[in-house]
This record gives sequence, C-alpha cells and structure tokens, in this order.
Amino acid sequence: MGSRLLVSAVALCTAAALPSSGGSGVVSGSVRVFTRGPGGEVVQKADAASVVVYLTGFSQPAPEQVPRISQKNKAFVPDVLPIVVGQSVEFTNDDNIIHNVFSTSKARTFDLGKPRGGESRTVQFDQTGVVDVYCDLHEEMVATVLVLPNRAFAVTGADGSFTLKGIPPGHWVLYAWSRRSDPARVEVDVGFAEGPPIALDLTETHFDSKHLGKYGQPYRKQPDYPQ
Repeated sequence: MGSRLLVSAVALCTAAALPSSGGSGVVSGSVRVFTRGPGGEVVQKADAASVVVYLTGFSQPAPEQVPRISQKNKAFVPDVLPIVVGQSVEFTNDDNIIHNVFSTSKARTFDLGKPRGGESRTVQFDQTGVVDVYCDLHEEMVATVLVLPNRAFAVTGADGSFTLKGIPPGHWVLYAWSRRSDPARVEVDVGFAEGPPIALDLTETHFDSKHLGKYGQPYRKQPDYPQ
C-alpha cells in the first residue's frame, strides 16, 4: 500500500535529517496521474488534483499555524492534509449531527469522542508518518494526515503543477503521494537558483476505503443522531 511505503520513506529520511532553518532554493514541476480505462488500458487523467508533493532529508520546525479539518456533509474537508511534525490539527464538526473522530494509525492513535455541531477538538502530531482518520459513526468518512519532517510540500491543483520554495541547498528526495497509487520518488539537487522542472508520474492501482470501527468491529447502519 502507498501509505506503508510513505511511512518507511519518511522514517528513513527523518532519521538522517539535517537540521535547517530555511533556504532559498526552488523545486517545481508537475505530476501526471494515470489510471486504467474500461478495457484495461492505461490512460492519463485530466484531473491531477490532491497529490501531495514533498521533500525529505532535512528537518524544519513546525509552524504555529493550526490547520483545520472540517466534518461537513458527512465528509472530512479537506480529506488529505500535509503538516509538519509537531504541528496540531483542529477537527471541527460543522454538521448538525453527531460525529466521531478517531485513528488507530501507528504514527498517531487518538479518539476525540463525539463532538456535537460547532464543537472542535485539537490533536498534536509528534511523529512523522501517515495517519488515517475515520468517523466511528459514518464509514464513508475518511481523511489522511501526512506528517512530514519539513515545510517543503505542496498539494497539486487540477493541472498537477507544484512549486516548493525556501529549500536549503543540498541533495534531497522528492516524493509524490496519492491514496490511490504507490508514491513516485526522485532524487534532486537543490541550489540557490531554480532548477529545471521535474516530472513525476503516478499510476492508480488501489484505494479501498473499507475499514473497521475504532473497536475493531465492522460498521453497521446507524441513524443520524442530531446534536
């Protein structure tokens, strides 16, 4: 699975991290996403949005900003969120029904109970890796928090383009990650001037959102409980 590969990659590169407070290098390029057509042929998708592109090999302190994941219309918004290790995330229930927020991921295990509409809970992430987040009441609600070693990351738009700025000079590893594919990887040399654009390709091979509840039980159809 792509998540397991990313966990290993982040852990390996973080272990050999070189502390850095900043830099002036720029890495830019684009990601192409491919999938299987009806006849099994590989075709390029027109929309390459929501791919996380990030660098590993050096560490940076977490920003003070606390990003938010909203529970809205029985979905996590955004459903993919990259952050820096040490950063906190606020989970807010913006529906008029009760939700739950939990994770059993090795990188961060938590259970925020059942916040009612308008209520928030905050979680700090102190270990790099992939944290899959679910609602114990609604199986279709799935989110992923990518806890990364530095601030050199971006989320692609529909055209797949990305730009990473403020990178310290050095030899680093660039990844592109999506839930539906194994991550792409390329080594890059970063200087004080922007290098040539980098092209990364992902081929969708999997994404199974089925999972067990927080107590290891299969989900059962439940009524929506108002706040």
